[in-house]
Amino acid sequence: MSANLKDLVREVLDAGGGEPLEGGRFLPLVTLESGARVGLDSAGGWVFAPEGGGAAQTFAPERGRVFFEVLESRRDDFDASIEAAAKAAGLPPEEVAFSFPAVDVVRAVLARGLPSMTRLALAWLRLTEARALRADIVAVSRDPTMPVPIRNLAERLTVPE
Repeated sequence: MSANLKDLVREVLDAGGGEPLEGGRFLPLVTLESGARVGLDSAGGWVFAPEGGGAAQTFAPERGRVFFEVLESRRDDFDASIEAAAKAAGLPPEEVAFSFPAVDVVRAVLARGLPSMTRLALAWLRLTEARALRADIVAVSRDPTMPVPIRNLAERLTVPE
C-alpha cells in the first residue's frame, strides 16, 4: 500500500470515520456472509474483525489463513464491495482494492492442503495473480492427495515462467 493511501486512510479514521477497534479505529469495507468485516486500520493494514466482537486480526503473511473466509465470497462481489466502500469514504477505489493481500491469502490457504479450501482459493484468483503463485499452484497440480479435478484446475492455472 502506498504511503499516500495510508495517509488518506489515517485522515478518514482521525476524522471519526470507521469504527472503534481495540485501541484505535478501523474502516470496514466488506461485510462477509458470517457478519465478519474486513477493512483497513490507521496504519493501512488489512483487518479481519469477526462477528460478535471476537479479537480482530491485522493481516500478516504468516496469519493469512485467518482471512480464508473471504474466499467464500465471489471475487467480483468482494472487489466491488471494497471499491464502493472506498469511494464512499473518499479513498481511491482501485488502489484500495489492489492493496488487498489476495496473493498472500490464497498462498496461506493453499499451504493448508485442504481440498475444498484449495478449490475455493484457486477459483478466487485473478489471472493477473497466478504468476506470483506459480510454484504454489504447480505444487497443487502435482499433489497426489488432491482430488483429480482440483489438480486439473491447478494445471490449467499454471502459467509459463
